[in-house]
Amino acid sequence: MTLDEMKEVVLKDPETRNLKIHDVDVYKVYQYLVDRDEKTLHDGYETVLMTDPYIEIVYRPTREKAIEIKQRKIREHLKFYDSEIYIQDATLSHFEVFNDERMKAYQIAKDFLDNYRRDRYAKGLYIYGKNATGKSYLLSAVAQELAQRNVTVLFVYMPDLVRSIKHGMNEGNLEERINQLKQADVLMIDDIGGENMTPWFRDEILVPIMQYRLSAKLPVFMTSNYDYQRLVDFLSVNRDETSLMKAARLVQRIKDLMIPIKLVEDQYKPKNA
Repeated sequence: MTLDEMKEVVLKDPETRNLKIHDVDVYKVYQYLVDRDEKTLHDGYETVLMTDPYIEIVYRPTREKAIEIKQRKIREHLKFYDSEIYIQDATLSHFEVFNDERMKAYQIAKDFLDNYRRDRYAKGLYIYGKNATGKSYLLSAVAQELAQRNVTVLFVYMPDLVRSIKHGMNEGNLEERINQLKQADVLMIDDIGGENMTPWFRDEILVPIMQYRLSAKLPVFMTSNYDYQRLVDFLSVNRDETSLMKAARLVQRIKDLMIPIKLVEDQYKPKNA
């Protein structure tokens, strides 16, 4: 097709007929019209015509491509221990807020995301409550938002962590696994209290990790069915005085690292009820 023929097509099209187009841009605009009409995609990108401040063709990801890019970015920065136990479509905007506790949890999570910087420490959240109250959902929502911002998040399901540490002992890479837990930008531990706790795991694994992250000012998030007092009871294992003291020291580090938030299912009560 000649230049004049392409120009004729461009000047007849409702989208481009009023544009002031130099001959050097005619082919560019004509090719845009062809791609538009044929719905041509370039590896998931659609052609877009920009006219200000000059004629330019750019490629914009389709909705499907944008989702793919987002998920790939999340996968690059959201790391796991052995299994991906998290809610992949969780978002903070979809977290259900129907009572004061959930509003408080939402606001603290949002404040953390709004203010997070690697060079400025902020406490994480200790999210506790009964099963099916949204603890893991909220944790997953914060994790994915951080991962989209190129923050390295290590997401750990506590029962899997216990098994992973045992594998590390057998495979000779225990120190490497522990260092990952210590040094991730943000560490998230889902369901502490859902594993078989031993004094060795508590004192030789959890305490050094929490102490390191407290000293290095690296945020930690946790979910649990237990409040702090019940967590002490769970972590004490043997329930003797020494074990209770060691459990209390670990929980103190958890308190220093996190803000406790209880999630409940109770709806707002009507005024004057």
